[in-house]
This record gives sequence, structure tokens and C-alpha cells, in this order.
Amino acid sequence: MKTIALLLASALILWGVIYNVFQPKPPAFSSVIIYPNAKPLPEFELTDHNNNSFKKLQLQGKWSLMFFGYTSCPDICPTTMTALTQVANTLPPEILKQLQFVFVSIDPERDSIEQLADYVPFFHQDFIGITGDLKQLTKLAMNLGAMFIKVPVEDLADKESVNNYSMSHSGSLFVIDPRGRRHGIFTMTTGAIDTTSITQDLDIIIRYK
Repeated sequence: MKTIALLLASALILWGVIYNVFQPKPPAFSSVIIYPNAKPLPEFELTDHNNNSFKKLQLQGKWSLMFFGYTSCPDICPTTMTALTQVANTLPPEILKQLQFVFVSIDPERDSIEQLADYVPFFHQDFIGITGDLKQLTKLAMNLGAMFIKVPVEDLADKESVNNYSMSHSGSLFVIDPRGRRHGIFTMTTGAIDTTSITQDLDIIIRYK
């Protein structure tokens, strides 16, 4: 009996070695950073550009790629949104249907639902724009590691103008898994956005989930 048990144990070990050697491994990531431990996001309540409630529930069941910005942003936001359009148009259909792109406006004073409804679909009809109460926005941002702050425009003559401030914010892209957990991050740097790397990494994340 001991001999049979030893043979079985040896066979299982050998099978495990062979499995690990020949099991297809996912390709290496190009630019995304995957967190070692997925962190659940808190409950929150915001509104999307179609004036529907957007809660944590809407981040479940699909992968999400989230970007924080505002519609009057002069540079990083339109550049990033254009890059995300290219990513969405390049991803294979079977991968794209498992992913949603979410633009979070951190400027609720100026970005009305109507403003978001004009801005977000301009880049892609399936993109989602959300905004709402500043406390709710801050809660979501802090739990993802996104930063934003209101910056007065000191040299503006008309201090009562609605454009008397800008929003300083991080340009990172946040990957949220289908269970509503913080999964990974694309840290954007100055210069051109590498849409090829983003597309490849998203494909790997979703295909090898």
C-alpha cells in the first residue's frame, strides 16, 4: 500500500510540474500596474450623463476603465479621451463588450448633466460620464488613489466669472474589476499616450482574468 501511495504521490507531483511547464502563460504587461490585493470600493451615489443613478452596482459585472477630469480641461482631458477612443476602437469586440469606459467629472459646479451629455458621447457613444456631490466624488477618488484640487486663476480680471478657477488632477487611468474592486492603474506621464500598450494590457487583463 505504501508503494502504491508513493507512486500516486509521485505521479501527482510529476503532473503538477508538467502542467506548470506547459500551461500557457499570459503575456507580460507593458505599462499597467496590477495591485497585489484587489481593494473593494466603497458604496457611492453619483449620476451619469443620461441622468441615471450611478452607484457601485454599475461597476459590477464588467471591467471598468475610469478617468477623472472635467469638460473645460484644456489639454490632458481631451487628449486622454481621444486616446481612449482609439483604444475602444482597437480592442477586439469580444473584449470590448466586457469593458466600460467611465469619465468622472471632478468639476460639478460647471459640469452639468447636460454638459456631460454633450461632451462624453462626442468621443465615443458608449462612454459613460458621471458626476455629482463633491463628497461622493472625493470618496470615490480617494479610494482609487486619484487626486484633484480646485485652483483659482489669479490673473483673471473678472473674479466672478465661472471660469475663475481650474481643476488640477491626476491623469491616471484606473482599472476596476467586475466585482467593483480597485485592480490596477495606468500611470500617465507627460507626452504622447501609448494607446498600443493600454490596448494590449487591457486585452491581457480581461482575456486571462
